[in-house]
Amino acid sequence: MKKSLTIMVSVTLFVIYLAISFVSCSKNTGVKNELTKYYQSEWSRLSDNFSQAHFKALILEYMDTMAHCPYTVATARESIAQKMAYQYCTEMLYSDLADMALPHFSSRMSVVEMKKVNSDIADKKALAAIKKIADIMQNEFRALIDEQTGYTVAAIMNGEEPVIPVLSEELQKSYLPAMEKFYNVSGRKEIIENSFNAMNEVMNIGAPESSMLTEAFFSYISKATPIMMCMTMEGKVSEEELNMLIAIYEQPEFVKLKDANIEYSNEIAKANAGVQEKFYSWLKKKI
Repeated sequence: MKKSLTIMVSVTLFVIYLAISFVSCSKNTGVKNELTKYYQSEWSRLSDNFSQAHFKALILEYMDTMAHCPYTVATARESIAQKMAYQYCTEMLYSDLADMALPHFSSRMSVVEMKKVNSDIADKKALAAIKKIADIMQNEFRALIDEQTGYTVAAIMNGEEPVIPVLSEELQKSYLPAMEKFYNVSGRKEIIENSFNAMNEVMNIGAPESSMLTEAFFSYISKATPIMMCMTMEGKVSEEELNMLIAIYEQPEFVKLKDANIEYSNEIAKANAGVQEKFYSWLKKKI
C-alpha cells in the first residue's frame, strides 16, 4: 500500500511542477495560430511536459521494435534520433499541443485576446521573474517537497496528522499573503486540486483505504504548497515581483487563459496521449 501511494505521489508531483464550443473555422484557425505562438514563447515553454530527450527516447524505442529498422548501428540510431527529436520539437510540437488545447481555449478566448496575451508575456521583467520562479520550483522546491513527501506519507500511514512547516512571524505577515494570492490567481492551486480529483477517481477503483490516503496527502499538499513556496523563494523572488505577476494574471485576458488552462489540466493525460499519437503518426512518415 505504501509503495502504491508513493508511486501515485511521484506521478502527481510531476503535474504540480508543472507548472491552464468551437466558433467559426476562421476564428479557430486564428486562435490556434496564437495558441501555437503562446506555446512557443519562453513563458509557456517553461512548463511544457515534453522535451527533446522524451521524444528521442520514443524514437529509439520505436526503432528497436521495427522489424526492418533502416538504422541498424546503435551510434547511427542515436544520431538520427537526436536530429529527428529536434526536428519534431522545432517544427511540430507546439502546433500539436495547440491542437489538443484548442477546444478549451477557443470557447473562452478570441483571436484578439490571445494576441493581447502574446504581446503582454514578452515583458522582460515579468519573464525574468517567471524564469526565476520556474527554476526554484524545479530545483529547491522540488527537493523540499520530495523531503516532505517521505515524512508526510509516513505520518499518514501511521494515522498521524502531518505537520505543516511554520514560517517566521515576519514572513507570515508580509510575504505569505502575496505568495498565497500568486498561488491562487496563477491557477496553480486549482490545477493541483484538479490533479487530486483525477487521481482520487483512479484510486477509488481500488481499495477504499487508498482513496483515504490519497485524500489526506493532497489535503496536506494543498495547504503546505504556498508555505513551501515561501520557504524556497524568500530572498530570491521579491514581493514586488510577485505583485507584478499578480497584476498580469488578474487582467481579463489572463483570467480567461487561466480558466482554459485549468480545464485543460483536467484532461492532461488525454492531451499527452493525443500529442504522442500525433508524434507517432509523424514519425512513421519519417522512418
